[in-house]
Amino acid sequence: MGEKTVSNVVIRILLDATEDILGVNGVKALLNYANMASLIENKPDYSMEKNFTDDEYAVLSSNYYKVLGTSGAKAVFRIVGTSIVKQVQGTGMLESFNDLEKEEKLFKAIELYCLASGRGKVKKEGEKIIFDNPDCTACKNIKDDAPFCTVYNGMLDAFIKWAGVEGLKSVEIKCMAMGDDTCCWEIVPVD
Repeated sequence: MGEKTVSNVVIRILLDATEDILGVNGVKALLNYANMASLIENKPDYSMEKNFTDDEYAVLSSNYYKVLGTSGAKAVFRIVGTSIVKQVQGTGMLESFNDLEKEEKLFKAIELYCLASGRGKVKKEGEKIIFDNPDCTACKNIKDDAPFCTVYNGMLDAFIKWAGVEGLKSVEIKCMAMGDDTCCWEIVPVD
């Protein structure tokens, strides 16, 4: 088994967000299909303790596509991304950013996600915020001709809304499912 690099909070918030959308039975179906039924009764806590491997996280994620189909899973994952931000807000983790300027709040929220998940880096290039995630597991072992990682679009767009920044959206400009070496998003003006 690989090194445990995925924190409990990442898996727990994913499960909670999925339950918000698909209900308890939907989560049970996904976990059973992924051979992870032990998580039905033993959900991980909200700690930063790393008790899951990238492969376990990828198996869980890929089973959304197997159970729901590509289009269905992409739609659900986008909503899961939005729900993840709501779950994070509920923990109070973002409250320390409330007094910052809107764009700085957005940057810090994405930075906090990177810290909590151990995934990706956020940087500024001029006026753009770039989120680069070479360790993305949302598209692990998937090949497609379009960007695939809608969970991050949902999450980034929800962070934009939470921060109160208007007129911006996230766009995935690179995706490993398309053969790129990383998955990367830009926060850009809405057309």
